[in-house]
Amino acid sequence: MLLVTPGRSQAIENIRRAAAEGRFNDKTEPFDPEWSPEALKADILRYVDRMDSPLFKAKNLLARTVVDAWRRRYSDGVNEIVGLEKIAAVKGAAFVTGNHFNPFDNGILRRMALDTGRGRLIAVSQGTNFVMPGLNGFVLRNIDVIPLIREPSYMNGAFRQLMQKQLDRRRFILIYPEQEMWFNYRKPRPGKRGAFLFAAEYGVPVIPTFVEMQDLPRLQAPSFREVRLVLHVLDPIFPDPQQSARENSFAMCQADYEAKKNCYEGCYHRALTYDFSPWDIAGWTGETP
Repeated sequence: MLLVTPGRSQAIENIRRAAAEGRFNDKTEPFDPEWSPEALKADILRYVDRMDSPLFKAKNLLARTVVDAWRRRYSDGVNEIVGLEKIAAVKGAAFVTGNHFNPFDNGILRRMALDTGRGRLIAVSQGTNFVMPGLNGFVLRNIDVIPLIREPSYMNGAFRQLMQKQLDRRRFILIYPEQEMWFNYRKPRPGKRGAFLFAAEYGVPVIPTFVEMQDLPRLQAPSFREVRLVLHVLDPIFPDPQQSARENSFAMCQADYEAKKNCYEGCYHRALTYDFSPWDIAGWTGETP
């Protein structure tokens, strides 16, 4: 099961338009919070300052409990992970990439990290997730995340420090190269190279993953069927020590996309194009939600 939130008709229409225009990293969610850059930076810096406090640790435990309960209730019986053995080639820290299609799509990736004995997965999360209201916002703020805002002094200071701390712990750090979530969108999208630049600079590999989504017969909500997830762990991509970080970032980004594209075509037995059809939205019956 995947979360179906309000505004699906508008989100699907936004996806259709963005795909047709080649805007693969644009926002498509209709109700994402809007915050001024200054206010968002101030909120994020306050958040970072509180990350070592007892209150934050209590909230983190509660958020992990909520996600684990959700995963056991809705996911463990129907979700599958294949290719875990490929992670054996990675001895230390790594960045993990995936296709981003749901607010809680990283649940199966967190399970992957635990199943391989790497402990809790750390996710890089857009700053606007930290100002979302309700239970979703609480979880997204407190579930082992590093906030991301496009502000140079933050990116070169607190962000780097938080990331280095997790790499020193040999943790897996999840970054979505696609940047924005496209609701239940089956297709891999061309990504940005930030994750791969980080990997090259720190000399650690990238573990590409791709989540296949299979429609189930039962309706989860009006116009949407239940969806079964299959996480495919793909071959790790290592930076080339003979290339610069910039050169590596382009090469690794392209290799990551090609790996996801090949996995998509193997899973679904169809060539990857960005012509839109209702099938592109997993679980959708094609009717207006």
